[in-house]
Amino acid sequence: MKTKFWISHLWRMSLLGPVMMLLVACATPGREAPTTPPTPNPTLTVAGGGALQPSPVPPTAMFPAATPTLPPPPGGFGSPACENPYLPVRLGATWDYQLIHETTDTFTRSVIEVTADGFVDQDEFAAGAVRQGRWQCQDGNLIYLTPGPVAGSVFAGEMQTDVTLESNEGFYHPADLRPGQTWHQKTVFRGQSTLEGEIVVETRTEVNYACRAEDFETITVPAGTFDALRVTCEVLFTTSVAEGMTFEIEEQSTQWLARGVGMVKSVGQIKGAPPYTIELLSYRLP
Repeated sequence: MKTKFWISHLWRMSLLGPVMMLLVACATPGREAPTTPPTPNPTLTVAGGGALQPSPVPPTAMFPAATPTLPPPPGGFGSPACENPYLPVRLGATWDYQLIHETTDTFTRSVIEVTADGFVDQDEFAAGAVRQGRWQCQDGNLIYLTPGPVAGSVFAGEMQTDVTLESNEGFYHPADLRPGQTWHQKTVFRGQSTLEGEIVVETRTEVNYACRAEDFETITVPAGTFDALRVTCEVLFTTSVAEGMTFEIEEQSTQWLARGVGMVKSVGQIKGAPPYTIELLSYRLP
């Protein structure tokens, strides 16, 4: 039995982004969620955290003349393995965003933990939801270890889903982005949702990201005007639950990434849901 299940979007990764897939159902009880239909797994926490051995996927496009390598932005990075010019990984870094969807909300993204080979970021929404995402770093390539742009550790109500990583290949955010470059990441997760200690449902989720760096554009947002690289992505989430039911979520997004800053704007849409826009309001990099 195969059913398509569409939810409203509440970011991303993202590229981050990245960012907003499963938070729509995670408003604190008594508060109105910033978007509409709920997801099958409304609250998530990452379990385990063991070592991951990713398989890098080389770009599949032929490049013109190489883009000159620029020096890293001032201030350095939190970890050499995480050194990525389009996503500064620094402990204490914060980005304030405005999300325009069916309603308007704001959230603050911050880097709350940095290790030798990874980091944890967190989103705190004005509406009350909190998301945490765990990343692994490999020579500047950033690998997302939680199932979807915003899944991870989200706390609300009494429901909790413990998610473990089954397999991964590729990268979510390559170290050296250039126009014309393509890449992908495929991850498989297993989840177990509990309510007041009782197992409610067990799931298996496969997430496929396919992205392409397009070109540089001048983008103006409330935080300022930036020379940003436009990146387009397609994401397919396939979740299987008990009794053979399968839910699919498809998303298309465009993000603008500024060197030394990160994501300054994102627009996108989950199939069957209204489009969304995210814009950078302000940021602080230690």
